[in-house]
Amino acid sequence: MKLYYAPASSYSQRVLIAMYEKSADFTPVEVNLFEPKSREEYMEINHFAKIPTLATDKGNVLFEANIIIEYLDQYFQNTTRLIPADPEQALEVRMLERTIDVYINGGREALFADTQRPVEEQGKKEVIKAKRLLETALELLDEKLATRTWLGGEEFTIADCAAAPTLAYLRMVYNYNHFSNLTHYVRRLESRPSVAQVFNLGRDQMTKMLSELRNPLQLVPLES
Repeated sequence: MKLYYAPASSYSQRVLIAMYEKSADFTPVEVNLFEPKSREEYMEINHFAKIPTLATDKGNVLFEANIIIEYLDQYFQNTTRLIPADPEQALEVRMLERTIDVYINGGREALFADTQRPVEEQGKKEVIKAKRLLETALELLDEKLATRTWLGGEEFTIADCAAAPTLAYLRMVYNYNHFSNLTHYVRRLESRPSVAQVFNLGRDQMTKMLSELRNPLQLVPLES
């Protein structure tokens, strides 16, 4: 199978974490969507020009990170499941993954975009709403993590694959150290070999991209 990805893409990173958790044998194909020829060639594989994309050994083309991870769970059945077999647990981790994607990642994107606007245009109503939803979602995760090692319980799941890059990139625009359970969880998360490997892979590309912004930003390490 081939995985088309970009090292700094948070959605690519979700899938790469799942790949490493599964010890999957795959061919990584790096895609540069900012280079016209590379983008044009990639659009023959994924017409939406979004990453990541998985081309399976049977010739199927899958996109959307959560769908790719679900496929990996079905394909590598003799490894630890990223979506629990128990239906109720499966629903919960899917809900948590969606919460991270819609409210935390969505809030991060809104706050990030706000940093690139002129000062007099920052902090408008839609940004305030996105931040409120972001904080509501973070509080939910913090409550869950009061009695859990990982978001879904004692096993690493698709929710953790989503949380790792999202919470790492969130620190550029929002400090969540006041959520103590969440902060301890992120420390465990970023020490996990699959996560550390993926972050090392994408660090240089993301650092370069952030330095070239109109209002440059930096990756922010977790405070000790």
